[in-house]
Amino acid sequence: MSKLESIKCSFCEESAITIINYAKLRLCKKHFIEFIQKRVLNTIERYDLIKNNWKVLVAISGGKDSAVMLHILSNLSKQLNFKIIALHINLGIGKYSENAKYNAEKLCNDLSIPLILLDIKNIIGMNLLEIKRKNKRPICSICGLLKRYFINTIAIETKANVVAIGHHMDDLLSYVIKNFILQNINEISKLGPKTETKELFIGRIRPLYEISEKETSLYAFIQNLPRVEESCPYVDESSMEFEIKRFLNNMELRNPNFKIAFARALAKNINFYKKEEEEIKKCIKCGMPTSRDICAFCRLIEKTIGKSINVKNELKEIIEKLKVV
Repeated sequence: MSKLESIKCSFCEESAITIINYAKLRLCKKHFIEFIQKRVLNTIERYDLIKNNWKVLVAISGGKDSAVMLHILSNLSKQLNFKIIALHINLGIGKYSENAKYNAEKLCNDLSIPLILLDIKNIIGMNLLEIKRKNKRPICSICGLLKRYFINTIAIETKANVVAIGHHMDDLLSYVIKNFILQNINEISKLGPKTETKELFIGRIRPLYEISEKETSLYAFIQNLPRVEESCPYVDESSMEFEIKRFLNNMELRNPNFKIAFARALAKNINFYKKEEEEIKKCIKCGMPTSRDICAFCRLIEKTIGKSINVKNELKEIIEKLKVV
């Protein structure tokens, strides 16, 4: 018998499957699920992430974090009266992307949630790897640029009130510390529980803001959610973020409640990191928000394929077929 099997749940006679040290709780499967769902609900209410009758665009990668987010938001949507549309972007990273797409489709089918599937090769004429071959920019930087552009464009075209992103607490806190070390102070202001909607830019919310990576993994496993098990092949686990995560985990072991306290303090003081906002213009090529005359997406595409493209018409057709507007 394992150590946990001999420990009873704090709320019933079932064996505990995990111990939540910061909450001083021992939880069985049922009460762990209820605990995580309630924490997400409390996060939504604490930080005012979703309002009544809103339309929420949920960006799902096919991995565990966004799968957990979508599953919990699906459960909360009737209680809080909001509508969900899911978005998955196929980046064309070989078998990894095919597995991600399969799991995203299966999850949305299981939850009866409409899914917008974007294949960037169908839109741009190249996948992520082909774009990278024609650019010196790091592949993760190109990936992030493409995803941000398409997520914001789809959010505008579907008239979404907000975009839900599956970043959990460990991701966000490690990014905060990394940006502080590198003195990218303004970037910290974008890592709180939400970023506000601005002209031509739909705000982001992070419902897993107070949920740890370990908790998302356990929730996904218990619920048997469709998900890609392996990491993206271009993730570098020797990077600064992973070193910082190990530091945070060691701090949490010595001081349970450290991460939650850090996350809540950050949310409380998030405005401290904001700088005076730059003027937001419309890109002269595609009409999307930018601080320059031509947005980063259009500059990348022109450099890569030698001409600009306007993806809005194609995206409108995809959206209209799903009848989600």
